Amino acid sequence: MLEAINTWGDYRSKVREFDAVLEHGKAVSAALATYAPQATYAAAGLKIFLKLVAHCTALRSLAPDGSQAATAALADVSSMSALARCAVEAHDAFEYIAGHEATPAEREFRLLLWALHDDTRRLKMFADADDAGPQVDALRAHAQQRQSRLEGHAFLASLPPELQAALRQRMAQGDPPAFHLGQRQRCALSGVNAQWHYAVTLQLSQYAHTLPTSVLLPDTAPGTRDALRLTALPLLLTLPFLVRITQTVAALIPERAPEPPSRTARTMALWRGFAERATAPRG
Repeated sequence: MLEAINTWGDYRSKVREFDAVLEHGKAVSAALATYAPQATYAAAGLKIFLKLVAHCTALRSLAPDGSQAATAALADVSSMSALARCAVEAHDAFEYIAGHEATPAEREFRLLLWALHDDTRRLKMFADADDAGPQVDALRAHAQQRQSRLEGHAFLASLPPELQAALRQRMAQGDPPAFHLGQRQRCALSGVNAQWHYAVTLQLSQYAHTLPTSVLLPDTAPGTRDALRLTALPLLLTLPFLVRITQTVAALIPERAPEPPSRTARTMALWRGFAERATAPRG
């Protein structure tokens, strides 16, 4: 992946691939403008997809334009990595809510758990800020209602006893997880190599956080091979996730979604395969 980038021309080539896939993603999102899915999980999934496209659009705006000459300064790799990390999270949320094969009961359970996780985090935020009022009271009542539905849900009762007990304990402690499955389990259901996923998220986080690795990034001489690869890294690590969800959403609305140009389709097939591999590129 990164080994193919040695010159500004190589970088431009990879940026064009990202641009082609992103433009197709935008075309698919535009096809959703007048589409109103009946299933709650599908509606939530499509909103997550729009969030993913927005992250990727913002990410692309920070990357040097491949149609221009080499820039005199290194791109903001830390901010690009943070946005790429957001894109990975959007991919994971989409898969859990709308991507995996699941029974109607499990889909309802997943949506409720995901939403309860959000509710409890917001309540903690308000509590830490000593914020109170009707809005907080309404949120607390809503969370309690969701938790009651989850505690009596048929799907929860069907889970293995240890997992069921762990989920009940976390809900009782006011700390429900966003997902009832671990990352490796979710990767397996998505057809994504868990080792590759871990390596990607770890690498992006390393550049996004204020650690020596990211603090020393400006010391990299712009225009060099290392600088070009660093700049391309967040784009290229995001591509497989963008491809996967774009293709899944397009399959949900085959009568509306546009077909990608043949060259873009080949590019998407290539990048989709990276998510099934066991190693990630090193920046």
